Amino acid sequence: MRQPSTMSGPTPSLLRTAVVVAAICGAVVAAQGRLNGDLSTAGAGALVASWLSYVGTLGTVVVAVVARGTLRSTGSLLRRDGRWWWYAVGTFGIPIVLAMTVGVPVVGVAIASVCAVAGQTVSGLVLDARGVGVPEPLRPTRRRLVAGIAAVAGLAVAVLAGSSDLDSDLATVIGIGLALFAGGVALGGQQAGNGKVTSLAGDPVVAGLTTATGGTVVISAIVGVVAMTGGLGSVALPSVAENWQLYLGGPLGAVITVGAAWAVRHLGTFGLTLAIVGGQMAAAIVLDVVGGVGVHGATLLAASMIVGATVAAVGRAGQSGAGLGHGGLGDGGLGDGGLGDGGQG
Repeated sequence: MRQPSTMSGPTPSLLRTAVVVAAICGAVVAAQGRLNGDLSTAGAGALVASWLSYVGTLGTVVVAVVARGTLRSTGSLLRRDGRWWWYAVGTFGIPIVLAMTVGVPVVGVAIASVCAVAGQTVSGLVLDARGVGVPEPLRPTRRRLVAGIAAVAGLAVAVLAGSSDLDSDLATVIGIGLALFAGGVALGGQQAGNGKVTSLAGDPVVAGLTTATGGTVVISAIVGVVAMTGGLGSVALPSVAENWQLYLGGPLGAVITVGAAWAVRHLGTFGLTLAIVGGQMAAAIVLDVVGGVGVHGATLLAASMIVGATVAAVGRAGQSGAGLGHGGLGDGGLGDGGLGDGGQG
């Protein structure tokens, strides 16, 4: 098994690359949510659309492994060093995939993203404070606590104020918002777990493969049970030839999983969330505008609250004696090598 590096931490250029990769992953999360939501409303239903997304993610990662010519070595590594929890990590992504698939058609990509990001922010703070995925626990400083409070406040603003322009009743919107928040919390655990797998295996694609495998097995079992009880009788898959773009959620999921698994090693769970926020919110707002949903002023306010507070929590490079030379930013928002050197969608 490949051992974690004992170097002092990533260089500033590597950190910048990790931030860019994470931001791209954030934008892809928003795009995947829109496509899976559209596939659901086109006749697949939320459960089958989510299942197809997982199957597509697994297939894409397998193709990537084969294309790289590492099929045999990856198989050998998994047989020799693989652990059950490498696959179990994949189940932590199921709640957010289901919540986004159900929620986006109802509340739009922007509000859905605000709720999910709020959950990821709180999850990142808790995981970092407990030392999950970082060399040592990152104490809950005042700025980091402010970020958590602002994340929850942003969730409330987006759901309560932003729901005024939606067709659904407030109770439905609140329920969806809470489900998305919970999914975001679980996703933070998946990102942390994938970072650890990447550290142990030395390859983020391995983390993507085990995560996709575990998640696909579990959601396939759920689909099987629902099918046996007659719960999928109304499913009607749209034509692939005419609506091929609706089936891109799976390949996009592979990009998210592998990209985040690599970036979290250098940013830590909370730092990864920070980088994802910008890309996810920018893409979500653009998708809602282009899609004709529009964006409520409250959604923009909520997004600004979460982004601003999170940036403030991380601080400027070099503050608090945890500068870039140690792979961190500010008060330790970006860990020393992130999950790659630490100890879970």
